[in-house]
Amino acid sequence: MIKKIFSIIMLSMMIPLNLGAFAFEDYDNDIEHIQLNKDSKVDLVKITPAGNIIQKENYIVVNFAQNFNSKYYKKGDYVQFNFDCDLKTLEGTLLIPCNSSLIAKIVCIEKPKWFSRNAKVFMEFTHILLPDGTNIPVCVQLASKKKYLQEGAKETAGKIAAYTLSIGGVGAGLGSAIGVAAGHTITGLIIGGSIGGGVGLVSGIVSPGLHYKAKKGEAIILELQDNLKLPK
Repeated sequence: MIKKIFSIIMLSMMIPLNLGAFAFEDYDNDIEHIQLNKDSKVDLVKITPAGNIIQKENYIVVNFAQNFNSKYYKKGDYVQFNFDCDLKTLEGTLLIPCNSSLIAKIVCIEKPKWFSRNAKVFMEFTHILLPDGTNIPVCVQLASKKKYLQEGAKETAGKIAAYTLSIGGVGAGLGSAIGVAAGHTITGLIIGGSIGGGVGLVSGIVSPGLHYKAKKGEAIILELQDNLKLPK
């Protein structure tokens, strides 16, 4: 009798374990992966008969649909981004077809400020528009630490260098004239160039920063803040 009771207990313990293993295996077969950027935190996509679900914290890449210059935009304007190629899982499932669009609304634009502080563009990404006209709400933000679009250090350095060269050239011309009068043209060029370059450098630093610009087709990387449910 004791042996029978023991056997029943052991069998009852094994049944849910086996069911759990089966359920996990079945679930695992419905999971695919997406990997667009090495810095993304996750890469999971749930495949279901009703549709596909890209898990939050995945990255997606979109491209500017037109040239953009923050100088000519204002709060409330809309900006279109495109999916220039199919978004698929590594296993081959199509998630978002090429020529779909992501629509964003400008929430705020901070204009360039003195001391080379560049403009900032804050956007709210609202929905994806599929080629067949289907609208899909989306919750995403820029994947970078800065949650706004802004020209980087490279562009800022280029602007300061342009100031330095342009004003430095004027200074060199003035120095040359002084040098000719003094009978030392080369010395005048050196002195004038140094003075002009210094003035140009300071002017470039203290002047207003840059507007944000992007060319058509330029890519930005976004991070999903919530699961993105997509139709088949």
